Amino acid sequence: ARLAVSAPARRHGAQSAPASILDLPSAEAWCTARGVQPAHLSTVYRHLFRREGALHAAPLHAAGLPKEAAAGLCEAFVGVTSRVVETVHSVGGLKLVVELASGRRVETVLILHDHVSSGKQRCTVCVSSQVGCGRRCTFCATGTMGVQAQLSSAEILEQVWHARQALKEAGSAVAIRNVVFMGMGEPLNNLDEVRRAVELLVHPKAFALSARCVCVSTVGPSPAHIRRAAEALPCRLAWSVHAADDALRKTLVPTTRHSMGELRDAFLASLATKPARLRGLVVELALLEGVNDSPAHAEQLAALLHPFGRGMVLANLIPYNYNGLGLPDGTLFRQPSAQAVHAFQQRLWEHKLLCTIRETRGDDERSACGQLATKAGQSKVVPTDQGRMKRASRHES
Repeated sequence: ARLAVSAPARRHGAQSAPASILDLPSAEAWCTARGVQPAHLSTVYRHLFRREGALHAAPLHAAGLPKEAAAGLCEAFVGVTSRVVETVHSVGGLKLVVELASGRRVETVLILHDHVSSGKQRCTVCVSSQVGCGRRCTFCATGTMGVQAQLSSAEILEQVWHARQALKEAGSAVAIRNVVFMGMGEPLNNLDEVRRAVELLVHPKAFALSARCVCVSTVGPSPAHIRRAAEALPCRLAWSVHAADDALRKTLVPTTRHSMGELRDAFLASLATKPARLRGLVVELALLEGVNDSPAHAEQLAALLHPFGRGMVLANLIPYNYNGLGLPDGTLFRQPSAQAVHAFQQRLWEHKLLCTIRETRGDDERSACGQLATKAGQSKVVPTDQGRMKRASRHES
């Protein structure tokens, strides 16, 4: 059965709690029902971003919103409905544990990095789209939670809002440059809400990010999911491949139902319909020692990606971040050596493929890729000693 969007908790005998003004469909419906032009919401969002999330009737009225509408809107809506209940600092970043109005929690990660050409520091925010995830990737802690709830578009956007506030409270002048849907959840299993969130992220009167700086990552549940996402999302796409071989991919992503060739062809056809600046595809691989990190695996990947043509694909290698998980036979996953990772990269370069290595950040505080899972929902994993690969290379732009 389809999960309902996570909704605010109601107190017994009380009216429903105010909604987030970042819930654009609800805000537009409220305006329409009261004869207020939805265009006035542009004024509301300018007010919201200047006043750090607080809505006040008087300045909204002074800015052009009818007086009664300004007062009513401030009663019906609030800036944000969630709150940060834990902030975890790590080398090169910050993890926020965000409690939703429903009481459920998700994790959001801020990644600070230096721009490759300018050297200026920038921030990428990694957001969650579901509470947990139903894709069950064997190397990912989020998969141990199962999927517990879909996030609304407002709950997704509030994560970016909290990230903005966290930077301000830290006294940082760094602006959020990129937003990536690479946190908890499979975005394409919550596509309508993800689409609404992306539309506000790139809206010039809201978060005002460049469409090229927003990226939605997916395992590609099916060719149909891929086609719908390419059509609906005004941003870039990333494909979590992890293995080009069908049998190995099925082991690592047990919910895989289609061949890698079928999924590849869906991306190939769908991306051709997007604007030129959004046609490039990021291909992600979590590299696991002795599992998918050999030169032979690199050759399989190169063959899978060959139809895209030169310059259309960027392969991003992600050395596994230890989380106590392993193969069905009990073998624990381990991080490959730096030599193995660079050899994999070199083999892809030989096939004229662009390839970067994701710098490991946040693994000291379980904030890195594959480590996100709220304590209430995570299955028990038992940690053991695990060597970590040192800094590799920068890749963010």
